[in-house]
Amino acid sequence: MKMNLIASAVARLEETVKNSGCDEGSVSLTRNPKLAVCQYPRGVCVEACFGDRRGHVVTPDPIQACTKVSFMFGAPLNSPVERTAACAIVNAVTAFFCINRRVNPCEESRHAACLSGLAQALAGARVYAAGDTRGPLTGITITEDPADADVLLVVGPGLISNEGLAAVEEALGKKRVICLGPSTAGVATLLGIEHWCPYGH
Repeated sequence: MKMNLIASAVARLEETVKNSGCDEGSVSLTRNPKLAVCQYPRGVCVEACFGDRRGHVVTPDPIQACTKVSFMFGAPLNSPVERTAACAIVNAVTAFFCINRRVNPCEESRHAACLSGLAQALAGARVYAAGDTRGPLTGITITEDPADADVLLVVGPGLISNEGLAAVEEALGKKRVICLGPSTAGVATLLGIEHWCPYGH
C-alpha cells in the first residue's frame, strides 16, 4: 500500500535516527496558544518537545499527548489527528538533529516583506492554497481548483487535512509545490520539497 506524504517523511526520519537510540525517546505534545506562529496558516498551535528542542504545527486537529518518537514508525497515519502528531514530532526531532533550521516563525515586523517576496516569486502564476490560510494572500492570484493551478502553496493544515493532502500528493512531480512556514519545514526538508520561510529561524 502506498504511503501518504507524511508517512513517507516519517520513514525517512526513521532511517536518519536509526541506531541512535532516539526512536524510543519521549515526546510531549501540547496545545500552545501563546506561541508566535507563521502569518499564513489558520488553526491551533500544537507544540512537540523532544530533548531540548521544540517544534510545532498549526492544525485544525489539535492533540495533547505523551508518546514516543517510534509511535509514528510504520504507522499509516491515515487520520488528521495522527498526522498532526507526526508533523509536530518530525519538526522537533529534525530540529534536534539539526536537519531542520526553520523551527520558529519570523518576527511580525517581517511579515510584509515575506508576503511581498512570495508574491514576487509567484508573479503570473495561478496558485491554489492547500490548507486554511489567515487573511488574503495579497498580490497572489488564487484559484479554488487545484487542477487549475500552476503552483500549490501548502500550509500546515494542508498537510494534515484529507483534502489538502490529496491535492498536494496529486500535484507533486507535476506542478510546483511550495511548503510555507515552520509547520511544514520538517516534512519538506526530509522529502526535498521546496520550502518558503526566508525569515524563520
